[in-house]
Amino acid sequence: MMIKKITAVLTAVCCMLCFASCADKSENSSDSGTVPANENSASENGVGDIVSPEEDSDEFDLGEYRVSETGIKLYYDDSDIPTELMHTLENYFLTFQNGDFEGYKNIISPDYAERYNEYLITEYSESLENNEKYDLEDSFNSACNSIRMNMMYELSNTQDGETYTGDFTITRIRAERPELDEGETIEDRKKEFFSYLDEIFDMDYYQMVSDDMENLEYVTFYIIAKGEDGEEHKILNDMGILFGLKDGVYYTFG
Repeated sequence: MMIKKITAVLTAVCCMLCFASCADKSENSSDSGTVPANENSASENGVGDIVSPEEDSDEFDLGEYRVSETGIKLYYDDSDIPTELMHTLENYFLTFQNGDFEGYKNIISPDYAERYNEYLITEYSESLENNEKYDLEDSFNSACNSIRMNMMYELSNTQDGETYTGDFTITRIRAERPELDEGETIEDRKKEFFSYLDEIFDMDYYQMVSDDMENLEYVTFYIIAKGEDGEEHKILNDMGILFGLKDGVYYTFG
C-alpha cells in the first residue's frame, strides 16, 4: 500500500490548528506480513509492544510503532511522550473522523469550550438569518469538513475519475517534540499556541491555563489515513498541538 506524495494541507481545525501549504517527501507503508500476528494485542495501557518493521518492508522508513487497541499505529517515544497523551491525541482526531461532537467536548478543556462557544455566538451569529446561532458544534462540524476536504484534495491527485466524499479512516499517528528555532524555547512555542485565545478572550489566557493545569505538553504530529481509494494519505503534516494535564486527564484547547 503506497502513501501518496503530500503537496498541501488545508484551512484550520477549530481556529487553533492551522493547515498551511507544505511539501513533503513520499513515504511508503505496507500490510505485507511485516507485522507480528499478535501486534493488535494491546497491553494494560492500551497499546501493544513495540513493532520494528523489517528492513525490506515498505514501513521501515517510518520507524518503530505500537498498535493501539483501535488498530491505529502510534509512532512515539514513550520515554518522552506519555502514552496517555498519545491516546488523547488519537481520540481527539477520531472525533473528527467519526463526527463525534460529544466525544470532542470530552477532550477539550471545559473552560475553553464555554469561552469559545460564547465567543462564536457573539461574533458570528449576527450574520445568520432567522436568529440562528453559530456555536461550538458548528465550529466542530467545519473542522470535520476541512479534514475531509484535505483528503479529497489528496484523492484528486489520483485522477482516476472517481467521485469521493472525503471519508477517511485514520491508520497512523506520529507525535514528537518540536524542532525549535535558534533562540526559541518550548515556553515560547506554548505562548504562541495561546496567542489567538489571549486575543479573542481579551485576557492572559495562557497564564490562567498554566496556573490551572498541572502540566502543559506541546507536541508536533502528523496523521495518515486510508481514503476511499483504499490507499493511505498523509492528511495532516507537521502540526502543533498543546495538551494540559489536570487530575490525571489530558485536555486540549482547539
